[in-house]
Amino acid sequence: MFPFRLSVPFWMLVLVAANWAFAEDTLHEDKNLATYEEVKDIPNHPEKYLIDVRSRELVEKDGVIPGSIIIPFMELENALMMNDKEFNMKYGHEKPPRDAVVIFSCLGGQYAQMGSDLARKHGWEKAKPYLGSWLEWSKREGLD
Repeated sequence: MFPFRLSVPFWMLVLVAANWAFAEDTLHEDKNLATYEEVKDIPNHPEKYLIDVRSRELVEKDGVIPGSIIIPFMELENALMMNDKEFNMKYGHEKPPRDAVVIFSCLGGQYAQMGSDLARKHGWEKAKPYLGSWLEWSKREGLD
């Protein structure tokens, strides 16, 4: 079947290496994801920022996670490029400094991930998505 002889130790080594690599990736990814508990505690941490990238219509229809700054995804890149004064005037909040933890939420996580990626591209190294976003939040808060 194989043109060469496969030894058991070789396969064990491959499995161990694959498990180690997967575990490393999983651990690395987890610290770069916001949790429900972290998002719930945002009002107690003014040094952290929560940006909801849903449309204003969806936010008005469904509700908002306390402490959120509403910046629809289609406006996000321009918002990140604004100076502090412009940002404050348009969104009614201080613009997050580039060294701050910035958490992105949306309806179900996809745009939160895209928002986080965009912010990282523009220098916010501690940007991370809340993948549960509004769907998880509203369920856990009994709002659905």
